[in-house]
This record gives sequence, C-alpha cells and structure tokens, in this order.
Amino acid sequence: MTKKSLLILVLVVFIAGGVFAQRFESMPKNTVTVDVGPTIIGLGFGQVGKIAGRFVEDFPDIDAHGFGIAAQYERQVLSQLGIALRGAYLGVGLGYRETFVESGVTINASADLDIKTISAEGQARFYPFAGRTFFLGGLLGYGNLSIGASGRIAGRNPLTGQMEGYSVSETATRNYAKVGAKLGWRIDFGRPGGFVFEPSLGYDHAFGLGDTFTKQFQRAIGDDIDIGELDDVFKILESYVLVGGPRVTLGFGWRF
Repeated sequence: MTKKSLLILVLVVFIAGGVFAQRFESMPKNTVTVDVGPTIIGLGFGQVGKIAGRFVEDFPDIDAHGFGIAAQYERQVLSQLGIALRGAYLGVGLGYRETFVESGVTINASADLDIKTISAEGQARFYPFAGRTFFLGGLLGYGNLSIGASGRIAGRNPLTGQMEGYSVSETATRNYAKVGAKLGWRIDFGRPGGFVFEPSLGYDHAFGLGDTFTKQFQRAIGDDIDIGELDDVFKILESYVLVGGPRVTLGFGWRF
C-alpha cells in the first residue's frame, strides 16, 4: 500500500510539472504598463488651492499644480516568478501671490514651492497560482526628492519713490534607498495576452541619505531664523507621502 501511494505521488508530481511547463511555454512572457496612480495624485493636488479657497474664509490666493506618471516592464522568467523594472515621477507646486497695504505702502508678496520626486525600482513577483492573476512582490529601489522654495516681497519707498524689494531662492535635494512589499492582481481580459489591468497595494520604506532637508535649508538661510520645527513636516513628506509610505498602483498596459 505504501509503495502504491508513493508511486501515485510521483506520478502526480510529474504530471503537474508537465502541465505547468506547457502552460509556461505558451503564456505571454512580457508585460508593459503605465501607472496612472501618480497622475491622479498630481491632478488632485492641483485642486488643493481651489478647494481650500472655497471652504476657508479669507484663504490666500494659491495656485496649485501637479503631474505624475510611472511605467513598468515585467518579464515572466518562471511560471511563478516575474522580474519587473519600474520608473516613476511626481511633481507638485504651490504658488502664493498677495497684495496688501501697510502704513500707506502697497506691498506685493509672492512665494513658490516646487517639489519633484523620481524613483527607480527592481521588483520580484511571486505568483502562487503559476502565473495566474494574484501576486506578492518585493522591491529594492532608489529615490530622489527635490524641494525648491523661493519668495519675494517688494514695495515702493514713500520717501524716494523707488521700488525696493527682497528675494530669496533655495533648493535642497536628498537621495534615498527604498525597500517595499506589495500585493496585486494582473488581470487579463479574455485569454492571457493583450490588454491588461494591474491594480496593487503596497508599502515602501525609505532610508534617507545625507543631510536632512532641515539641515540643508538651515545652512542656506543661516542661524537668524530657526526652522527646526519644520523637521517633522519634512519627515512626514519623505516617509509617508512622496518617497515612502502606502502605495496604490493603477496600471494599464499590454501583455505579449
């Protein structure tokens, strides 16, 4: 009885292996997708000023804009294993303009904040059901975040009649090493191949390299103004919004 059981088990393993081998040979090996998740975030950020101005009384006139995009190529190397390369970009900006009168002098003030982030990742994906829809993945990657801040204030001197003003412009950049995990679905419409939709959920952790943004901006403006209280703001942007944190992917593409 034991020998028969072992023989049946061996036959099942060989048959299953042959089926999976045939399935792998016939399945499409390449998938190219464009992720519109960053695009939605960028466009949504562009509505920040309008929404805030609609609901907050005396909210300053803020021009907000944003754009993002990501692309990915995946190669199926085994029936249960895919290797993917991904690149992403997200840029957002805020512009503030205000004119007011102080002590009889008309003052024009402006401030701009420009944020750009790029990333490159290598991913490994495990398909528990031999290349079917569901997958679990891990990634290693690189990220770069740039924050530029500029401002100007100007007015006409009532004594001389001349326009006088002061302006400042500084940019700080930081690099990151990234690790992350995700789960998702690669959904074919019909038989494998052709148009594909790929939603996924994940979380990335970013390790900042070099001086923090607080140190960089503090060094640029000197010790006259202490910006240490902004350190927590920069950490939130880095760890949970722009470089690391929760990630949602909405990929559309072609499998061949």
